[in-house]
Amino acid sequence: MAPPSAGAVRAARLAVAQISLQDRPDLRELAAGPEPGAATPRWRRRRLLVAAAAVLALALGGAAYPVLGGDPAADASAASFLSEVAETAAAGPAPSAPYWKVRVAVVNEDDGRRTDTTYIDRGGRVWSVASDGSVQKPGPKLMHWRVGDRRLTWKQLGTLPASADALAARLGPDAFDQAVMLLEGAPLRPAVRAALFEILADQDGVELIGTVEDSRGRTGTAVEYTTAPSEFTGERTTIRLVIAPGSGELLESASRTKGRPDERTTFLEVGPADHVG
Repeated sequence: MAPPSAGAVRAARLAVAQISLQDRPDLRELAAGPEPGAATPRWRRRRLLVAAAAVLALALGGAAYPVLGGDPAADASAASFLSEVAETAAAGPAPSAPYWKVRVAVVNEDDGRRTDTTYIDRGGRVWSVASDGSVQKPGPKLMHWRVGDRRLTWKQLGTLPASADALAARLGPDAFDQAVMLLEGAPLRPAVRAALFEILADQDGVELIGTVEDSRGRTGTAVEYTTAPSEFTGERTTIRLVIAPGSGELLESASRTKGRPDERTTFLEVGPADHVG
């Protein structure tokens, strides 16, 4: 028997894709387009486009993460990965303990190498742990986290919207950078962490690097983003984030700028704590 023609094979694969789409009402909704007067959030449109294109690409024998709308394939892959991480983060536990612990190992030009451990209570008081293990009493300055043009308390962070579009509007024009800073060490509800990952997924130019090890030998998935030229120096900085896909935890943040030493922050422990020390 002669093998089927290329057209027949393609038709069969398209039929498989159509069946796959029939099992995904969200993708059918995207294919049909929005109802008159209805708007689909930009991050959701992008996520559904990646998912729908992946189904079609697999059915047609192509790559799992194809080019979408002229964006590089790596960008589409990064968007899909970060959206999956958002789903994982949404299922995480809420920070219900009285303290928030942040322990990081830092390498940069100003400070050299050091490890910092701090505890923050819900009133914003900060305890620092010295290198000998002794705990320093809180000073008068309280901890706040930057959100847009405001500095929020732990309690105020709890009122942030869980919608990626609404949260991006709160963060302002540098939403990507602020999203990274919040993911690095802020006590956030799981739904807000998920929205921050969706904001990262919607950023043009983010590339999926793949599986890497951080400076402590932990395995994670890396994505990279290169900033626009600085208005003062004209330099571009490439930022690499290493994420644990199984938990949605940020393992490491590193940056490199041509002509300057690389900088790195490794997140050894970030999360709720029942007591200081």
